[in-house]
This record gives sequence, structure tokens and C-alpha cells, in this order.
Amino acid sequence: MDRSMLQRAEALQDELTAIRRDIHMHPELSFQERRTGALIAEMLRTLGVQVQTGIAKTGVIGRLIGDAQGPVVALRSDMDALPIVEANDVSYKSVVDGVMHACGHDGHIAMLLGAAKLLAEEAIAGRLPGEARFVFQPSEESSDEEGKSGARRMVEEGAMEGVAVIFGHHVNNSMPVGRISLAAGSVSASSDAFYATITGRGCHAAYPHTGLDPVMLTAQAINAIQGFVARRIDPRQSGVISVTMVHAGTATNIVPDAVEIAGTIRALSHETRQALFSGLRQSLSIVETLGGKVDLRIRDGYPPNMNDPVATESLHRTIASLLGANAFEKSEPAMGAEDFSFYSQVVPSSFYGLGAASDGEPYGNPHTPRFNINERCLPIGSAILAQAALDWLQAHHSG
Repeated sequence: MDRSMLQRAEALQDELTAIRRDIHMHPELSFQERRTGALIAEMLRTLGVQVQTGIAKTGVIGRLIGDAQGPVVALRSDMDALPIVEANDVSYKSVVDGVMHACGHDGHIAMLLGAAKLLAEEAIAGRLPGEARFVFQPSEESSDEEGKSGARRMVEEGAMEGVAVIFGHHVNNSMPVGRISLAAGSVSASSDAFYATITGRGCHAAYPHTGLDPVMLTAQAINAIQGFVARRIDPRQSGVISVTMVHAGTATNIVPDAVEIAGTIRALSHETRQALFSGLRQSLSIVETLGGKVDLRIRDGYPPNMNDPVATESLHRTIASLLGANAFEKSEPAMGAEDFSFYSQVVPSSFYGLGAASDGEPYGNPHTPRFNINERCLPIGSAILAQAALDWLQAHHSG
């Protein structure tokens, strides 16, 4: 194993921990990451990195150019926190009421800044055969008023122009530090929302025959939706439609005019995603067959996150060289979503899970008040990102 990059990263442990804790203490919600972005930009500039700010509202892009004729490798971190009251009793507890880094993005930032420092040293030594692009995006957790997340905004505003490949990661509290999950193909599911209004005809509940009960229509529609998923989707192709909200009525003796339902649509492939869209429309058409009306709106969310085979093979070799061939856990695709998928739509990409638990004992689950990470994962993440970029540039440099 070539551990030199890892050893250099381990020497940054205290520095990376300090960065992570500073950001953890000052969390900012989606598209509000102004302090975070300013801190990132300042640190990148001290490394000699060219900096663009205000990308996708509050995002930051850093460009470290070695050989201008070489390829471009992008590395990504998200920046946003969550509207959660922190319950951890730590010296670096959030000082912002009702907001905390409950998903590890503070660690992601510190790790990418560490990778930038390691690669800046390579550039100074004349060993960077291309460009390393550092993509610090806002709002992985949420979308703006137009329904667009940070990654989607970054792509639309040119963050991936000229990029040959992009690498990223997410901390994983179900694995101990030093363990990695990585596989080609589906990594995480698409995530779309639907909203439907099912309209009948209201009446007195004692005389249902004088109206058209939308609650009964809705029950039939929900059964049809679940039947479609169970019987029309290939069971080898993961997909789910969950009805999570049902709202209707004002009194026990009144049949309402309409019922509003909403839920989520998830799939691990683009084909299954489209099949679920079609199946939802077909299932809801039973309402019209029974005499009612239905108004359906599907709000596009995140597409499936797909790891490119070539990029993933390169990343696998890099990680094995740093941590050993036995560092990998069995990797299963998740039905959760990650907006890194917007990058995978436009350039080859690979995204891996980074162990962040303590000796096999997990910290709190993501999106909960006691979420935390084992900070020993920070230099490992920095080393992997830096070495992954360097290995790709060296392998694909035409000179």
C-alpha cells in the first residue's frame, strides 16, 4: 500500500477537527450558507486556489490548476445544516437556535478543504497534471422556491463545464472509521413527490347515496397504487410509492367534496422511475372510472445516483492503495436520496460511503438531535479525495 497521502492527511487531524467544529458551531440552513461559504473561500485563497463565490446562490467553486492542458477532476462537498435542535453535550455544540449539522456536512467541508491543501502541495511541487475543481454546494437537504436543490443549481450554473469526472462521499455512522462502502451502478434512489386532489360530491353522511364519497374513491385509488407497485413493477427492480398524507373533512356527519393526498416516489433506476410515474397516473384514473375527478401534480426531485463503472474502478484502486483491499464493506443501494445524482447525470461520477462510527458503535442516526461523527474519519476522507483526483489526472493526462 502507498500510504504517503494518508500519512500527510493524518498530520492535518487537529486542523481538520478545528475546521469541522467551527462549522458545526455555526450551522446554516439550505441556501443560507453565507458564513460557511465565506470561510471556505478564504481558506481556499490562502492555498492559492482560484475562487468563485455566489454560485447557486451561496455555493463556492475552487480551481487549482497544475497543467492547464490536463483533464479536470471535480471533488464535491455539501454545506447545509438542518432545522434540528442539537442535543449533544459537546464544547462545539451549535450556537444557532434550532439549527444543527445533523448529517455530517460539516465534516464533508473539512475533508474537502483538507484535500485542497494536499493537492495544493502537489501543484507547488509540479505534480498536478491537470485541474482539481473543488465544488462546495449549498442545499443538499432541500430545494428552493423553484424546486431546485444545490447540486441542480450548480450544474445549471456551469460547475461541471469541462469536468471529466467527479468524486464525492458521505459519512456513514453504521460503519467504523476506516471502512468504506463503494459499488458501481445504483447508489441511492430517486426522490420525487406527488400531490393529488380527488374530488367527488359532498353530502350529509347519513345519506351517502345523494353524493359521491371522495374518501371511498381515495381508498380505491390508494389500493390501486400499492397494487401497481406490487404487481406491475419487476420485483428485481426496487421502487416504491408511499402515500404519506391524507387530508379531508370538517365534521363527522359530512361527506366532504374532496380529499387531498400526497407522498413520495422512489426508484433505483431511471426506467423504474418513469414506470412509477406512469403507474401512479394509471392507478389514480380509477377515480374517474368511478365518477370522480382527480388532479395530479408530480414534483420532480432527485434522480437516481448512479456510479460510473470506470470512475468507480479508479476510486476503488485508490482506496485500496490507501486503506488496503480489505477496507470495503458490502455495499447495498439505499432508497434514500442524494442530490449528488445531478452531477452523475452530466459527467461520470463515483460516490462512496465513509465509515464514521467509533469502533463499530454508531453515533446518532442522521437527521436526529444526537447525530455526531468520529472525527478520526476526517483525514481519511481528505486523503481519499486528494489521491482519487491525483490518480485520475495521472492516468488520463495525454502528455
